[in-house]
Amino acid sequence: MAFFGPHNAEINQVNAQIKAENGKISGYQYTLGVMLLKKLDEGMVFDDEIMQQYEAVKASRTAIENANAELARIQQLIADEEAARQAEKERKQAEAATLRAARAAELAAKANSFFGKGGKKCPSCGNAVTDDMAFCNKCGTKLPVQKTCPNCGNIVSDDMAFCNKCGTKLS
Repeated sequence: MAFFGPHNAEINQVNAQIKAENGKISGYQYTLGVMLLKKLDEGMVFDDEIMQQYEAVKASRTAIENANAELARIQQLIADEEAARQAEKERKQAEAATLRAARAAELAAKANSFFGKGGKKCPSCGNAVTDDMAFCNKCGTKLPVQKTCPNCGNIVSDDMAFCNKCGTKLS
């Protein structure tokens, strides 16, 4: 039932006082509960009603400990899964690097066999060169001229009278 009139301010003031005192009581109850739990934790025994409530508090504490252990287990599981993902990522990166290196070596070998005709290299810089090149296409060094068989193109030395591949007489 609501009252209106000249006493509203007084009623509101008294209600506010009641609310404030109820707030204080809630604080005192909390403090008493903390004090009582401390005494119970120290081994003090009270009547059955209090002891039943204390057992409920102990069960909740155990549930919290179990929940914290489960939380730690889940967090460890997450860390282990992340470590496994990272290791797999690193393994794949290493595998890709190995494949790239193998492919680069394969391409280099093909280039050398294509351009180097068996691996002939510039005496100055080591660049792969072909038999028909007079100068290195990388450093410009004049390449030594090699005598070849006019019939088969085999490289022969100056002191050979006949090609050791096809038998053509060399002049």
